[in-house]
Amino acid sequence: MCLLLMLCTLTFTACTSSDDSENLNTMTIKLISDKDNVDFTSFTVTAIESRSATKFTATPDASGTVVFSLPLGQYNITAEDLVNGASTMYGHVDDFTLSSTNTSCSIPLKDLQLSMEKTFVLDELFFNCSSNGDWDNNYYEEYFTIRNVSNRPLYADGLSFAIAGDYNCTEDDGIKSSRLDHDSIVVSQLYTIPGNGRDHLVQPGESLVIAHSAIDHTQNGTKPAARDLSGADFEVYVPYEYSMTTDNPEVPNLIVNYSMFQAFSWGYGGYAPIMLLRTGNTDLTTYVKNNLRNMKVTGSWGNQMQDYLVIPTSWIIDGVETASVDNMFHKVLPANVDKGVIYIQDTGMYGGFQNQFVQRRPTSNGYVQDTNNSENDFVVVPNGQKNYSKK
Repeated sequence: MCLLLMLCTLTFTACTSSDDSENLNTMTIKLISDKDNVDFTSFTVTAIESRSATKFTATPDASGTVVFSLPLGQYNITAEDLVNGASTMYGHVDDFTLSSTNTSCSIPLKDLQLSMEKTFVLDELFFNCSSNGDWDNNYYEEYFTIRNVSNRPLYADGLSFAIAGDYNCTEDDGIKSSRLDHDSIVVSQLYTIPGNGRDHLVQPGESLVIAHSAIDHTQNGTKPAARDLSGADFEVYVPYEYSMTTDNPEVPNLIVNYSMFQAFSWGYGGYAPIMLLRTGNTDLTTYVKNNLRNMKVTGSWGNQMQDYLVIPTSWIIDGVETASVDNMFHKVLPANVDKGVIYIQDTGMYGGFQNQFVQRRPTSNGYVQDTNNSENDFVVVPNGQKNYSKK
């Protein structure tokens, strides 16, 4: 019969031999976190004995402490706050040897996604917009999707995205680009997905749709080239007295951390690359206030100045260097974010409305390609933009 003692709730999936009962030792595990008000009782701690693959699980007490009585041996130990199949925090210790003199360890907890190699990527990008003919352009129908490319459900709460403040369709003035030498990048806008950490769950291989204006741009079919985005998951509405876009009250808005233009401006010609960010525990209100820098407006005549935001490149988890053919003068994104460029057929700064749709290449396993090289990872599909209608 197995002997298994615990000071808190404990289950196991297999028994060791009866001989092991004579070699049980107490093992104390302490969960630690730099976050405030962590509910340690929501975590599950799992210890797997390396030789036999026997698994032991337990729930910590309010202080984050778990005490096992286990056979001597080597263990891989994990801790995560698994609820309904999804976690937000995770920690592990590998190859811990439990002996008569080595009986305790600490497990630092981190945001789950910080411990994963692949989480979310930018997938569908429609910034170019469409046209129904001469002088009949479909404005504000930009949208993009972010896809969960991991093998587990992930929450998108707190993910941010930014639009580059430097334009690759202009000559490099050496000012904004010089920030890359200091592991930072200049952006014109910063937005964040709202949520308390467990609001917006995305299953493996699934996506969220973020629209500039989450309405039916077809106007009940009278604009055949336009798309219906009324079923988007979020919209980018920037409150402003002169706003030109419609706020759909049925679609939640992103948090507007900063917009230099008092509007969402992606650049129809693809010259302002988009970045997906994870900012961690940063207080973005305070960060924005302290990191605005007055610079010349890219592409402007004369010496028009405006406040740009400078962010660390370490925040970037994905980015796509988009550009127009024959209108690319310098790369905006660092090479470790995107080594290549995906070109659309357009005219750069004053382009747009050519129905140029950009999306990741699918892979054989049902996911999408991600090698941090847009030239290889993306393809341009004219008129490939999709409808995301209200269900």
